[in-house]
Amino acid sequence: MLRLLLSAVVGVFVTSLLLLTVADVTGPAWLLPVTGTVMTILLVLVGIGTTVAGVRTPRKQDVEAALRENRVSLARVIETRATGSSVNDQPICDIRLVVASRTRPAYTTTTRDLVNLGRLPSLQSGAVVVVAQLDAEKPDVALLDPAPPEWQAAADRDTTVRDLPEAPVWEAAPSRGRDTRGLLRVPFALLVIAFLVGAGARLWPERDLVVALTQGTSLADAVADRDQARDEAASIFPADRTQQVIDDLAEVAGGTLFTDLTIMQTYAVAEGLTEPGAQTTDRYTWRDGSASRDGAATIQPDPAELPDELFDVTEVDWTWVESLTSQFTQLTGIEDPDGPSVGVRRAPAWSVEGAPLEFTVFGGDDYHDAWITADATGTVVEMSGGKPGSTAAGWAAEHAG
Repeated sequence: MLRLLLSAVVGVFVTSLLLLTVADVTGPAWLLPVTGTVMTILLVLVGIGTTVAGVRTPRKQDVEAALRENRVSLARVIETRATGSSVNDQPICDIRLVVASRTRPAYTTTTRDLVNLGRLPSLQSGAVVVVAQLDAEKPDVALLDPAPPEWQAAADRDTTVRDLPEAPVWEAAPSRGRDTRGLLRVPFALLVIAFLVGAGARLWPERDLVVALTQGTSLADAVADRDQARDEAASIFPADRTQQVIDDLAEVAGGTLFTDLTIMQTYAVAEGLTEPGAQTTDRYTWRDGSASRDGAATIQPDPAELPDELFDVTEVDWTWVESLTSQFTQLTGIEDPDGPSVGVRRAPAWSVEGAPLEFTVFGGDDYHDAWITADATGTVVEMSGGKPGSTAAGWAAEHAG
């Protein structure tokens, strides 16, 4: 199971790296660090599991059955070799033995054991140890430590087994569906499928980009189209989303009176009364689907002027946000890569005559900026900036001075 999970995580990690390298697609900021960490942990666990899987640790009932069935015997150590892995600072060793079986001719086999450091000297070449054959039909043996007293005494006084020559190796086929270490055998095809599942899971959020590339769209155009589609999907300019943002801000503020509200494509900030009837203002933010209170506004209003700055968000027609932002590029010639922003506040008496509110739409690219001002009815009353030849630039030139 761990190996399949590891293959899937490797699929996610490798695909994320390819997307980042080839298409500059980063995905969530946590994705690469988390999958890299999980992959490392799984690699360690699989490595430990593979190494420990071969360790023969007999249970009490296994030893008792072996004693009853004459499957306990002496064995001569041919070689003890550390695997390089350890558990609690105790090395895991492969020990090659000549087993002086009591039920069949002597044979050579290898067992894996977790060896106490103090016991290593007694497992050097030529040492005689007590082992239990775990299955009468298989060569696998386990060292008995401690061994039954009578068997330990026999090992201590032995003069025969320690002189045994190396016998033929007894190799038995592993159990069906398992390898020689007893691990479940995982077909390579299944590991490939797990890898592809992980890769597919990572590619799925970028499926539009992948499809565009397979259809011959250039990488730059495909990425630009993908980013635009995501911005549009997350945009709060559509009327129903704008209204939800306003409702959320009012709920957090505990009232509907604000002095300033600015709506960007994916988030909004506002300054409004700390609480109904207060003469102080707080800053509020809407982002990622929820609103929050950020604390006191940086510049507090003059209590005498505050009534003239407040407006009630329930009295604003917020559908004009969508209408004005959709006109911005046409009027200014500017395609703002981050989308224009819309500010709403009480209109100065000299700005929009007879209208209590004004909308100010602002945007820009690397070379030009533009501003559009509209009254509370959504009617554009002033423009400035914009690309040469645009409606906004023409309006500014006409009304200069």
